[in-house]
Amino acid sequence: MSVLKRSHLEKIPFLGEMLFSMFTFPVAFTFLEKWVASEKAADTDAWLCALYAMLAMVHLFRAFRLRRHSRSAFIAQMIYSVAFGASSALLALTGLTLTTVDVAVLTFIGYMLSERVLDIVRHPKPWRIALDVLAVALIIVFMFDPRNTYTIVVVGFVAAFSSLLTIMYLILSRIRLDILKEIVQKTYALEIIAGLLVTMVAFSNVLTFTDDAFPSFWDALWYCFAIVTTIGFGDLTPTTGTGRFLSIILGIYGIVVVALITSIIVNFYGELKKKDVD
Repeated sequence: MSVLKRSHLEKIPFLGEMLFSMFTFPVAFTFLEKWVASEKAADTDAWLCALYAMLAMVHLFRAFRLRRHSRSAFIAQMIYSVAFGASSALLALTGLTLTTVDVAVLTFIGYMLSERVLDIVRHPKPWRIALDVLAVALIIVFMFDPRNTYTIVVVGFVAAFSSLLTIMYLILSRIRLDILKEIVQKTYALEIIAGLLVTMVAFSNVLTFTDDAFPSFWDALWYCFAIVTTIGFGDLTPTTGTGRFLSIILGIYGIVVVALITSIIVNFYGELKKKDVD
């Protein structure tokens, strides 16, 4: 029983980091949208405060997830969590003033700089060092923005992008890629999906030139995506016989691909369970 409880407790940092990363993504984009629309929007400070609070929680859970792997990583993530939490509290207490914006910007710049330096220390590969040095140079350039206009936009964009990468990493880190690769090879999934993508692009071109309901290639591609995924938004519909005929073919192809993906998922978890039993 104690082993079972311990295994459940080990999942809390993973789930917490995933949850707050998912919250960070829409909060960052909302803040970015409001800041670009009006730097003096009444609720911009609330969204920046919320963004920093989300980042504080992400790094707090990440610290506890990494505590068994690296003591230095644990300490670094805890420092990030405290820094973002303090900035969030400052914004909540004083609002969005020139001083608090400077503090918030400096906190984020310090975070990005330290992350790049730590990456150079941990992974001293030439190509990674070159990318990290370029990133540091860009960060330093943004530091000299007198009104912090560009820097604050970078804060929102980087926060959103990094949260998306975190979600993808956490998901992929729990997937047995060796088992998934074996299943994909046996089912010829890559070939079938590649054929679907080629068909979508080809049909989109045909629809653009033969059906007035699709004024551009991108509109036609959006329609093909809706057909293949069986979502059916209904914002675009074909009006010619050619368009309807192509929709039938693409719809049948989409059903096959959806069934294929479902079978891959079922087989993956079946093989995973079999490996765990062995």
